Amino acid sequence: MTNKFMKIIGTSALSISLITGVAGAVSANENTASKEGNEAIGIFAIQNNTLDWNLSNNTTADPSTSWTVQSGYPHINMYVKNTGAKSFRVEVKHNTKGTIIFNKTIAADGVGVNFINNDSNPLVPSGTYTVTIYGGSGVPKGTVILKASDTPW
Repeated sequence: MTNKFMKIIGTSALSISLITGVAGAVSANENTASKEGNEAIGIFAIQNNTLDWNLSNNTTADPSTSWTVQSGYPHINMYVKNTGAKSFRVEVKHNTKGTIIFNKTIAADGVGVNFINNDSNPLVPSGTYTVTIYGGSGVPKGTVILKASDTPW
């Protein structure tokens, strides 16, 4: 009886130690990510080259801005929400190579849409991109968020 009791206590202590160790490793990983200037989102380590563009005060028909993808972060996620009365188109084009990684039209329905390019179709080269919103007959309103990751979305 004492032998069985000691085995149960030993097994419970080992389980608690393993759980504590895993929790400690996860916590250490989160601290490392934040110290390196990365933002932890879900299971992805996102580098700080995120474009968060709010178009709510936009007065330009076809606004544009630049955005940089650093080497080693070729997995791109683009979230777009159109809060205006007219649809608009978002184009993300590499400045040097002319590669267009996104060319998407977003309807004026107020629903956010996610687009993903995991370094394929087309390949995502590092460097500076120009992000242009084409409003057509209206001034675009909404949000465009671009994020680069070293892990596929």
